[in-house]
Amino acid sequence: MGMVSRLVLGLVAALVGYLVWQFMQDPPMPYLDPNPWWGPGQPRPEDTSIRPFKIDVPKADLDDLKMRLSMPLRLTPALEGANFTYGFNDATLDEVVKYWRTKYDWKKREARLNSYPHFKTKIEGLDIHFLRAAAKPGPGVTVLPLLMVHGWPGSVVEFYNILPLMTTEQEGSGVAFEVICPSIPGYGFSQASSKQGLGILETSQIFLKLMKRLGYEQFYTQGGDWGSMIVSSMATLYPDNVLGVHVNMVKTVMMASTFKAFLGSVLPAGLLVAKEDQHKLYPMMDKLKMILRETGYMHLQATKPDTIGAALNQHPVSMAAYVLEKFSTWTHRNNPHLPDGGLLQADFPIALDEMLDNVCVYWFTGSMTSSMRFYTENFSRFFTRTTDNIPCRVPAGLAVFPQELACDPKNFMAHKFYDIVTYRDHPVGGHFAAMERPHLLAADFHTFVREVRRRQ
Repeated sequence: MGMVSRLVLGLVAALVGYLVWQFMQDPPMPYLDPNPWWGPGQPRPEDTSIRPFKIDVPKADLDDLKMRLSMPLRLTPALEGANFTYGFNDATLDEVVKYWRTKYDWKKREARLNSYPHFKTKIEGLDIHFLRAAAKPGPGVTVLPLLMVHGWPGSVVEFYNILPLMTTEQEGSGVAFEVICPSIPGYGFSQASSKQGLGILETSQIFLKLMKRLGYEQFYTQGGDWGSMIVSSMATLYPDNVLGVHVNMVKTVMMASTFKAFLGSVLPAGLLVAKEDQHKLYPMMDKLKMILRETGYMHLQATKPDTIGAALNQHPVSMAAYVLEKFSTWTHRNNPHLPDGGLLQADFPIALDEMLDNVCVYWFTGSMTSSMRFYTENFSRFFTRTTDNIPCRVPAGLAVFPQELACDPKNFMAHKFYDIVTYRDHPVGGHFAAMERPHLLAADFHTFVREVRRRQ
C-alpha cells in the first residue's frame, strides 16, 4: 500500500473516529431566558401572590351553549360501512349532541371540578392556573409533592379519576402525594401567551417556578402526551429539582433509537429488539401507515393552528367532533371500525360526561386555538431547540399501555433515560391512561416511587 493510500485511510479513520466521538457527546443544554415576558405589551412588576380561583361559568355563556346546541345540525351522511374510519360519523354525532343538549348538566359537573381547590398565580406575565389535591396520609405514610401535567386534547379534567389514588397510599407504597395539576399556558384556565415562542422548554421553566413558589424545591413529576414531554424536559433541565420522572407516553426520538429501529427491522428478532417487543415497532410499514393516518391533526396544528382553531371555536358541535374523535381512536386502535367509534358502548373506559367536561373546558375558556398553537411553537424548532436528544439522568418510570399510538422498548428508552427504575407493560389501556385506567397508572407510579426511595 502506497503512502498516499495509507494517508487517505488514516484521514478516513480519523474522520470516522471524530464523528463517532461527536455522536457520543451530550448536546449542549438549550439556553432559556430566566425572566421572559409572555403577557401582552412590555414587562411590568408582577403580583406573585397565589389567588383562589373557582370555576363559575356565567349563565349567559350557558344559555349561549344551549342555543348553539339546539340549532339544526348540518351533517353529511356517512359512507356505507365506513364507521369511524373517515372520522366522526353523523349518526354518532347526532346522539352525542342530543345527550349533551338534554341530559348533560354542566352545573353538576362544575361542582365536581370544584371539589378540589383551584388557584391562579402570575408567572412571566401569564396567569397560570392549577388545582391542588391535598394528601391524605395514614400512619407512617410519607407525603411527597407531585407535579402532574396533561396534554392535548386534554386538560386537568384528565386527573379527577386518579387523584384519590395519588393522594392516598397504594399497595404498601408508604407514600401519599400532594398533587399539583397546572394547566399548560393557553389551555383551559391558564392564560395564553401573547408572544411567539412559548413551547415545551418555556413551559418547563414556568412550572418549575410554580412549584418553587408553592414551596417545593424538589418534587416528583408525571405526565402523558405533551405532559410527558414537559416533565421529561424538566427532569433533563432541572435534575436537582426533579426527584423522579414518570411518563405514560413512552416514545423517544433519540438518534440512536431511530437508527436501532430501522436496523432492527431487517435483523432477526432478539438481536436489537426483543421478541416480546417486536409488536411495538413492527411491521414497520404498518406502523408508519398508522402514524400517518392518525397524525393529520398534528400537521394542521403545527402549521395553521389559527385557521382550524377559528373553525372549531365557532360551534361546540364542531369542537366536540374534533376532540371526541381523538378519544375514540386513541383509546383502542380497533375503535374506528365500530359504528359509534366505541364512544357510546357500555364498556368504553371513559364516561361521556367526563369527555364532555373536557370539551366544555375548552369551549367556555375559548382556548382551542391557543392550545393548538403549542404544536406550532414546538414543531417549528423540533431539531434546534429541544432536550429530546439530551440524556436524562433522573430516575425514570415508564408505563406502557398497549393501545397508545406509539411506544418504544426499554432498551430504546435507555438512550434517553439513563436510570430507568421501572418499565411495565400493562394489559389494557391507551393514550388517556389517567382517565381510562386510573388504578393501573396510580399503582405503576406508586411502585416507581417506592423503588426510587428504596435506593436512597
